[in-house]
Amino acid sequence: MTKPLSARPALGVLSVALFAFVVLGMAHESLGVAWPSMRAEFDRPISDLGMLLAFSSTGYLIASGFYGWAHRRAGTGALLMVGSSLVCLGLAGVSLGRGWPIVAAAALSMGLGGGLIDTGLNAHAALSFDLRSINLLHGAYGIGATLGPLVMTASLSAGFLWRGGYGLVAVLQLLVIAALWATRGSWAEDAGDDDRGLEPPAGSMWLMIVLFFLYTGVEVAAGQWAFTLLTEGRGMTTGAAGIWVATYWGGLTVGRLGFGVIRNELRASSILNGSIVTALAGLLIIWLDPGGIGFAGLPIAGLGLAAIFPTLVSLTPGRIGREKSTSSIGYQLAAASLGAASIPWALGIVAEASGVLALGPGLFVAGLVLAAVHLAGNRS
Repeated sequence: MTKPLSARPALGVLSVALFAFVVLGMAHESLGVAWPSMRAEFDRPISDLGMLLAFSSTGYLIASGFYGWAHRRAGTGALLMVGSSLVCLGLAGVSLGRGWPIVAAAALSMGLGGGLIDTGLNAHAALSFDLRSINLLHGAYGIGATLGPLVMTASLSAGFLWRGGYGLVAVLQLLVIAALWATRGSWAEDAGDDDRGLEPPAGSMWLMIVLFFLYTGVEVAAGQWAFTLLTEGRGMTTGAAGIWVATYWGGLTVGRLGFGVIRNELRASSILNGSIVTALAGLLIIWLDPGGIGFAGLPIAGLGLAAIFPTLVSLTPGRIGREKSTSSIGYQLAAASLGAASIPWALGIVAEASGVLALGPGLFVAGLVLAAVHLAGNRS
């Protein structure tokens, strides 16, 4: 029988993991604020935001899909170091690159590195951390996702453009590399993990894979397109829109940290049901824009989405067994990367064809599909 998650991670390992997720969140979730000025400089169509996300997600897909195989040969600590170095290289490329191909290649590097970091830390946490620590870990990503748009907004407002914002995050990523090196002896291999590499998923894992695909697509699409919707679609100023986008990630962060510090006796199904209903309410407000305050739906949507990802991660060892968890989490996060690319890209195509205001109903429809798949899983 699979043991429940109850172990408390070592303070040094947990601290480094939290810091790594903060910086990863800053790196990945700054693009939505940076994109309008980036596309103006490179003279790209609005839908090319999806192209950058596709390059990033391709790298993430490769790294997470093959993580189980790589883990058997290199171990957690080494893969985290390689991943952090690739993210740092990508950040530097985005900050310094003077041509669109360089920026696209940098996005691929960030995706490869992010896939190694995200899958490595999630797999390690699922096997070695208690549920509160897993929520704190994902709350740390939310902190970074909140800080990223704020840092990018400040960089734009100060005249440093988007290059200065990405340059600052690159420096922080160097500190992550240093912290991983300093704690390299503390990343013990995951007990009980007799991973089977590229063994295909089976049974209910397919439902989990689809849920990760849809959930991450909705989360990323809302975070990346909200700034464009508010500024180009509804005439909001850059500073105000950047702050409201930050409240979306802030709502997500508050929700995850809340589950991380407060004892929770709710069943996982109840957490997922309540989360999806709350997220749909927020997305509906964003779409309908009642009284011109549709932006208020952003923190509500973020709060609703908060607990879904960490809850699904924490359920993995119990549902499929510890011995298959590393590869299975790799498959799930690979599906998440596909969702993070394809759903925002699809919405970008819709916005290009029907206007930026079409992003509102598009986000709500994507949320409805997520809810439908979740309900289908509950009934199966």
